[in-house]
Amino acid sequence: MEVQIKQEKAFVPIKKNISLLVSSSALSNMADAIYTLCVSWYVLDRTGSAFLTSAIAAITFIINVFAGPFIGVLVDRTNPKSAMQKAYIAMAIIGVVLIISYLLWNDYMVISVMLMVVINDVAQSFIFPSRNRMLPGLIGNDRVAVVSGYLTSASNTATLMGNAMAGLLLSFIGFIGVMLTHSVFFLLAALLVSWLTLPNYEIKKKDRTKEQYWKEFIEGVKVLRGHRALLALTCMNLGTNIVSIGYLYMVLLKTQYGANASQYGIFEAIGVAVSIITGLFVGKLAKKIKPVILLTLSQFISAGCMILFGAGHHLLFAFILFSIQIIFGMFQSIVFGTLLITLVPSEFRARVDSLVISISAFMMPLTILIGGYLADHIPIRYIFYVAGAWVMLMGFAPLLSKEVRQLERI
Repeated sequence: MEVQIKQEKAFVPIKKNISLLVSSSALSNMADAIYTLCVSWYVLDRTGSAFLTSAIAAITFIINVFAGPFIGVLVDRTNPKSAMQKAYIAMAIIGVVLIISYLLWNDYMVISVMLMVVINDVAQSFIFPSRNRMLPGLIGNDRVAVVSGYLTSASNTATLMGNAMAGLLLSFIGFIGVMLTHSVFFLLAALLVSWLTLPNYEIKKKDRTKEQYWKEFIEGVKVLRGHRALLALTCMNLGTNIVSIGYLYMVLLKTQYGANASQYGIFEAIGVAVSIITGLFVGKLAKKIKPVILLTLSQFISAGCMILFGAGHHLLFAFILFSIQIIFGMFQSIVFGTLLITLVPSEFRARVDSLVISISAFMMPLTILIGGYLADHIPIRYIFYVAGAWVMLMGFAPLLSKEVRQLERI
């Protein structure tokens, strides 16, 4: 199938779109946080297996790596608003399915949960590329960076609230009540998305064949390969994620800093609070600085924080380092995310976006397992030293790319 889109001039209520987009994103992130914590806790409580519980998180990476690029083709074939709505509705239905399974097939409930986790992650893979594809049409190119900051801030706030609510809901209204709440939130998010106002689109469809589908996939690969700036930054992300060690902060704080569970909770809360505040201004500030400066500086500072993390022993020092790392990590995320939206034509945006996510996360399932193994056999501070040095080395990628250096503004 070939999709040709002709955008006509139409009045677009930008403020209303921003409110609806931020609200729907917050609702969906809250629902997803409630769902993830609830099903993870249920599987751990039911089976006592840490492996099965960790598999829930691993499934997300596997879906992003192997299914994401093909989902991007589907998003580019359809109306992104419709794709986003259907994904939210599908995730709402998942809650209903789990309620039925809980009532009728309780002996096979763990199997039902794992199957629904796969379907949920597939549906989630439609959300981000759909939103990015239609974002310029909703708010205009010049507001993408600022609104991306707002979306990040709202999403992190909602995730924090969702994690806090999930435990309370599970205690007071049980598994069925939590799944029902999750479904209602996703239906509300779908309703808010339906009220978004996009310019008119004329969509011409041809026969859907495997050959045409594969051709569209290859077209997305060629667009990314031909855009040297985005390709260089994607390679930087891939290299950085080879030493992804975010899950080891808990181990480092416990073994080296002597933190207890409540102190680690404060550590996580500080990170979320900093990200919420940073999201309110990061987009405006990022628009005033050359992308190569922000990308390189953010990478170097984040790497330095990793190395200092490994060298420190005082908890206050860890809180300060983590806050700095969160701030500059958000700068990097907003800059790269905005470039993905503004530099790629809308008809290829979802495909390229999904490809970038897939390539960036390609090594993560394996390296997460390797990192966990090494942490059991060598002092964990050495892992942070090596990871920080490697991430700093990856920070030279934007400087070495002439195309990235030539970008003046996001």
